[in-house]
Amino acid sequence: MIARNQIPVVVMGSLALLIVFLLGCSSDSQSEKSTETTSSQDEQSGIGSEEDQAKPLGPGKFSETGKLAYARGWHVTVKLNDGRVLSMAGKSRGGSSAWEPSGIADSEFYDPDTGKWSEAPLMRDIREVPSGNLLKDGRVIIIGGAAVRQKPQTTVEIFDPNSNSWTVAAEMATPRWRHRSVVLNDGRVLVVAGEREDTILVPEAEIYDPETDTWSDAGSLQVKRAMHTLTLLNDGRALVVGGGGQDTKTKVVEIYDPEQNTWTLGAETNLSHSAHTATLLNDGRVLVTGGKGKVTKGEVYDPQADTWTDIGEMTEWRAEHAAVLLADGRVLVTGGIGKVDSTDIFDPITNTFSPGPKSLIARYAHSMTLLDDGRILIVGGNSTDVDSGDRAITTEVEIWTP
Repeated sequence: MIARNQIPVVVMGSLALLIVFLLGCSSDSQSEKSTETTSSQDEQSGIGSEEDQAKPLGPGKFSETGKLAYARGWHVTVKLNDGRVLSMAGKSRGGSSAWEPSGIADSEFYDPDTGKWSEAPLMRDIREVPSGNLLKDGRVIIIGGAAVRQKPQTTVEIFDPNSNSWTVAAEMATPRWRHRSVVLNDGRVLVVAGEREDTILVPEAEIYDPETDTWSDAGSLQVKRAMHTLTLLNDGRALVVGGGGQDTKTKVVEIYDPEQNTWTLGAETNLSHSAHTATLLNDGRVLVTGGKGKVTKGEVYDPQADTWTDIGEMTEWRAEHAAVLLADGRVLVTGGIGKVDSTDIFDPITNTFSPGPKSLIARYAHSMTLLDDGRILIVGGNSTDVDSGDRAITTEVEIWTP
């Protein structure tokens, strides 16, 4: 017979075990529900697996879209904040043949939703091979370029999408074309090098302040150059690569520091480049491709290490071609001098090129612009008919779709 004072101990012990068991089951049930909820949220948010996130887009395809009203090459194309695209100035058909170019002051809008072009306001000045950029406030600046008889100029104009009008801005100190410009992190615009009269190269750099409509001196490069590239790095500095004169090109790299207003030399490229491309990658490195002299190779610059790395060859050599960063972080490279309708796609993960689909026509001196929906707009340029070999600045426009 069990003593009366022992019964509560046994009962309490059993109850304690039962409570622990029930709590354990409840915890497991809550854990399963929590796991199911997290998985469901990931699916709804599109996070998916790491494999799905890393999966790149395919090679894509090219298709026709609306043609330009004015044939143009060596022009400027900028995507506006409302999603439309503004294509401006450049060389067009004129003179005694379709090939003989003349400068234009015309500009046009492209609407990605309709695939059609519409007329934009006329600029005051003709501009061959100018530079242009989207300002921080949504306006567009177009700088320099050659006027009548390929005379470089100092003039600057700004387009305001809100008023749909061009206004004349303060002029640069140095006339130039075949130069480059970039918008700095503080909203000012850095303009670098180029050519003035009689193909004389200029080393000077200038900075435009849109808030005060004034220009200031930004020093000079150690190496005079035109047809170079100018790329804003993630740390706010600006990288100048390659370029040269009519028959020269350089390996010398120079870097501008806007905080110090000074230029310093960077590591030289492995190859000399001119009329090449430079594309800022998502990881902060810079991809440089091609150039005059039948350059087929590309190389990548690491700003943190100040080093260049060879990354293999493209399908064929390219100069005066175009390259653009895709929505998935790869780079599409198209066109080039000659009958080049081939394309290459650079993968920054593997550091390799792979052949892309052929474009609809061969072209160079064209522009490529990333649209809001991930497609790429390829505009104008100098086209060489693959069969006849005839050359003419073109009105043809095509779309690359991933």
